[in-house]
Formats: sequence, structure tokens, C-alpha cells
Amino acid sequence: MVGKLRFELLERYVFRRLGAADPSVRLGPGVGVDAAVIELPGGGYLVVHSDPITEAASRVGWLAINVAANDVAVMGARPRWASVTVLLPEGYDEGVLDTITREVHEAASRIGVSIVGGHTEEAPRLDRPIVVATVMGLAERLIGPHLVSAGDAVIVAKNVGGEGASIIVSDFPELVEGLPERVREEARRLAEQVSVVREALAIADLVHAMHDPTEGGVLGALYELAYASRKTIEVDAERIPVPEPVRAVAEAAGVDPLKLISSGALIAVAAPEAAEEAVERLRRLGVEAEVVGRVRPGEPQVVVRRGGRVEVVRGFVVDEIARLWERRAKR
Repeated sequence: MVGKLRFELLERYVFRRLGAADPSVRLGPGVGVDAAVIELPGGGYLVVHSDPITEAASRVGWLAINVAANDVAVMGARPRWASVTVLLPEGYDEGVLDTITREVHEAASRIGVSIVGGHTEEAPRLDRPIVVATVMGLAERLIGPHLVSAGDAVIVAKNVGGEGASIIVSDFPELVEGLPERVREEARRLAEQVSVVREALAIADLVHAMHDPTEGGVLGALYELAYASRKTIEVDAERIPVPEPVRAVAEAAGVDPLKLISSGALIAVAAPEAAEEAVERLRRLGVEAEVVGRVRPGEPQVVVRRGGRVEVVRGFVVDEIARLWERRAKR
């Protein structure tokens, strides 16, 4: 199955092999940790994150910058610099490079990020471009899953499943051809709203941790937080704000919107009184936000109440887009 590696493989082969120890690294690689946090000699923190775009065939430059910048912002840092690697299929059309670099420039300009380096290459055996962005920023305060406590409130905000719905409309049009063009266009435009930099920075002083739901969607991201904090998270799925175009696309494609890649959504964890203020700030920005659950003591898991039944997530969540790519490959 394509997509993120399972947690047990990361624990066995990745997290134990991290080179030289450095005491300035306050947060290193880990499930549910969106970015590395490095303490600077003069005070404050450098926050660094790297991410590839592999499950989309369009808007890859735009997504690469925004997805990586989100992961920096949810650690409380304002994204400032980026290094971008562009891998192109053999025999690519020059227009592909033109489109990707234009998207990278537009996305970075919009959120105030400067492109400071990277690499471009025509690579063998690729069937579509792959773009990898490394984004860096500065933070004054340390936040992360290690600060999550039992009793904290869980907030979900903005475009749950929006990125996935946009990918389905663009890359799997045959699955949604029965939907009205208006709905498909609304879903397609959600790709323009994948940034949560503004929203994350607006509440960074109130929260213990934030997370950017990418592959595996909201349920995958909630489990990553549960895993990283060694807590149980209980949520009411009916309170999770899923936009109507996403619901329509998910139903037509036969996928679960809560397991659909969701850059553009935001998960935050805060003390109950701070959570109320965080929700109000987000709503003042014009963003739909709700307290959807609580953190409880217990084993790492997500208890989801949905439609009168209870679903328990105790492991890696495979993204619905990955399932669609696998289904297409088997045809």
C-alpha cells in the first residue's frame, strides 16, 4: 500500500538511527511530531520540516510549499525559508517545469516564504513529477504532543478532507462525473485553501499542541497525536466540520472523508478554557471550528462516536487517496 510507512517500521528502522546526538535538538523525529525543533544559542527555536507530494498529479508545486509550511506553523513558528527539490519524469515537457515553479513561487509569496535553494532533476522511472519542500521558521515558544494532558479539549477547524476532495475531482474525475459541475468546482477550489499558517499562528499562544492532518486524514492525525502523547482521544464525529462539497465527493467516490488527506484542516489541543478562546479566534478569522472531543488517560487510541456506533482506531490509518491509486493500478 502506497503512502506513509507504518509506525512500527519507523520505530524499528528510522527513529533509532538518527546520527550524532545534539542537545540543542529539543524535538526530533517522531510520530505525531510535525517538525524538528532546534534550540538556538541566542534564544528561541528553529523549526524545520520536509515533505514530498506523491499522491497528487496536479498542483504539486502549490501543495508542496503549503503542506510543509503548515507543519512548521503548527509548531508555533512563522514559516520563512524553503528549499525545494523537483523530480521530473524522463522526457518531460518544459511546460511541466514552468507550471511547478510558478506554483512554488505563488504559494511561497502568499505566505511570506523565501526560496533559498533546492535541486531539479530528470529522474528515471517516474510516471509523474514529485516535489519535496523543506520549510524553516522561527518560534519563541515550544509546543508539541509531549505537552498534551488528560482533560485537554480537542479542536478541529477548517477544510477537513478538502485536499483529498480536490485530488479526487482532478485526478479521478470518473468517480465524480455524476455530481453537478458546481459541486465539483467547489471541491476543486479547496486546493487553493490548503494553508493553515494564518490559523495556526493565530492560536499558537493558547494551545499545548497542534497537528496538520495530511495522509490518513483527521482520524489518522488524531491517532498520531494519541500515539505521540501516550493518551486516548475521544471525539464525536458528528461535530467535525466537513465541508459540504467534501461530503458529496466522498460519497460519490465511496471514501471516508475523515480518512481523506486533509492539508488545510487544523487540529489543536488546549486546556478547556483556552480551547474556547481558540475557537472564537478562529471563527473571527472566518474559519469553521469546533471542540470535537477530549483527551483521556489510557492507551494510545482514538475513540470515535459516529452515527450511533463507536469506532476505535488503534493503529496506522491508510489514506483513501492511496487506496484509490492502488485500485487504479490493479485495473
